[in-house]
Amino acid sequence: MKVEPSLEDRFQGCLLGLAIGDALGYPTEFLALPEIRKRYGPNGIQDLNGNPALHSDDTQTSMAVARALVDTGQNGVENWMEALVREFLIWLRSPENDRAPGNTTIKGCQNLEAGISWTESGLVESKSCGAIMRVAPIGLYFHGDPSELRLAAWASSVATHAHPTALVCAEATAFCVSWAVAGIDPSGYLERMKAVQRDSLQSWDPVLGKSWKRAGYARPEDYLAAGWAQLLGELEKVPLALAKAPADVCEILGGGWGSDEALACALACVLKFPKDYMGAIRSGANTGGDSDSIACIAGAISGAYLGHKSIPKDWRRHIENRQPLIELSRQLYQKHAR
Repeated sequence: MKVEPSLEDRFQGCLLGLAIGDALGYPTEFLALPEIRKRYGPNGIQDLNGNPALHSDDTQTSMAVARALVDTGQNGVENWMEALVREFLIWLRSPENDRAPGNTTIKGCQNLEAGISWTESGLVESKSCGAIMRVAPIGLYFHGDPSELRLAAWASSVATHAHPTALVCAEATAFCVSWAVAGIDPSGYLERMKAVQRDSLQSWDPVLGKSWKRAGYARPEDYLAAGWAQLLGELEKVPLALAKAPADVCEILGGGWGSDEALACALACVLKFPKDYMGAIRSGANTGGDSDSIACIAGAISGAYLGHKSIPKDWRRHIENRQPLIELSRQLYQKHAR
């Protein structure tokens, strides 16, 4: 009889899962699928490179979010964002911040460093996937508290990515992780998004500032509705991608450079391999789009759903920052909002 993973196993599976997915897709970022196959063989990249296998800024910023949650997560969003801003600025000037970080994230952090409030520092014109590749710890920590999950996901995005699509995609990605860690089958996630949207449109909190106004909207509801329209329009293509089963999900769902495309691609990978962590992240890594972010997000969701034992021991052993990731998962589990 199969034993379901414990909640603590799922927490660890999520953080290790995102880092390993990130590391598998990192060497193939910016490469078209034919070039990936030329370099790694007819099946594309199948195994981690290096010992340790290096991850990208996706995992670095996810760890920053996790550390801020461990430090101050239950003391209110304003205190948590103070901690997150500190973590972002440490990362900004770290000598290890050399893993092709996104321009929007860098510019947002530079604005924070210049003393601009986190409610004003984000770029309203950018919906890039940097807003969602780092939110998995929020889905873990607040998996039992939808209102706090939403607020934390929005706040984490606003600091760098203030486009409405980035905000709602950060929220939606965090919810996917929260459902996964609760053991909810991924087949229902697309339908669950409808309920999330209904609550989302009525949930703006003044603590988040007025990014909606900076983006040119009359009301926060209009701002959020615009983001949801873009996300749901992209998610509607996921069943088609699964039915047509292209070698590269980006052929139908776009390159994953935007938050909406990245979440759609990652969900397609998970839905294609709902019980197979390796299959999900290999599908994400072997794409002509933002392969490390797609595989990172898919790895977070799949790892949270299946637990850390679904990940090959050899991969867990060789991932960069293995022990810090395990320790962060343990701390998040011990301190998560119950």
